[in-house]
Amino acid sequence: MNTTMITGICVCIILCLLAALALVLAACRAREKKLLKRLQEMLEDAAAGTFSEGKLEDTKMSELESAMWRFLNDSRLSSVSLAAQKERIQSLISDISHQTVTPIANIKIYGELLKEQQEKWKAGDRSVHEDFAEEIDAVIEQVDKLDFLIESLVKLSRLENGILELEPRKCCIREVLSAADRQFSKKARQKGVTLTIEDSTEEAVFDLKWTIEAVGNIIDNAVKYTPKGGSVSVRVLQYPMFLRLDVADTGIGIAEQEQASVFTRFYRSRAVSGQPGVGIGLYFAREVIKREKGYIKVSSEPGKGSTFSVFLHRG
Repeated sequence: MNTTMITGICVCIILCLLAALALVLAACRAREKKLLKRLQEMLEDAAAGTFSEGKLEDTKMSELESAMWRFLNDSRLSSVSLAAQKERIQSLISDISHQTVTPIANIKIYGELLKEQQEKWKAGDRSVHEDFAEEIDAVIEQVDKLDFLIESLVKLSRLENGILELEPRKCCIREVLSAADRQFSKKARQKGVTLTIEDSTEEAVFDLKWTIEAVGNIIDNAVKYTPKGGSVSVRVLQYPMFLRLDVADTGIGIAEQEQASVFTRFYRSRAVSGQPGVGIGLYFAREVIKREKGYIKVSSEPGKGSTFSVFLHRG
């Protein structure tokens, strides 16, 4: 083979290599252009609020495109979640605003009446003594309603932001029962409801302060939704790993389809819409008990009452 032929063959090989390289570069440019176009489409869809999972094509995606898709999809889901939370918060604010209107208006009215009574008293009219007492009681009642609403919001805020810190330790359940007796016996008597709290010296692992609060929320609901002449009982049962505290009432009961919802934040049944409250008592109770490695169950039947069972870990 002479030199000319060898040179010709080398030139052909080089030209073929250059052609192949050109094709590879063209393919890379086309792929890069296609990728950039798809990334741009994703960003445009995200900006317009129309981004959806349907844009994903697993078999054709590069790592960069996949990462961008995951980021935008997570952002979309986060946006949907925030929108839902915003809607719930707006509903709560609306509900609380509605509930605070009446107490505030009543406080103003009774304040004006008290001022009038004071003027009569200064003028020497001693017949206004009983009116003073009634109006002062009315003011206290309205202030208690406002205090309840504000306290509920503070507790929820502390719980949601992780400010509420629990310190579970071995405690006697009697302290929870005694606190419940002191807090609710008078309220039950005034309503004509029989409250029975059985004593117990059993122990479990829980935060005393916040468990008193959690169990108190359950007993408060039981008394609130049990009509005059009904009864509420609290008793403790022993299990190998848990201590079970039952709060049973003869109240209005809870429909089966609502039983899973009563522990959710802001939930209020239509059956109790006329009663004061913002729908966080049972949610708060469940969160506290859950953080103590326990749990709460409910069994109920409309018109026949409910039983809320609190399971505290024995440690």
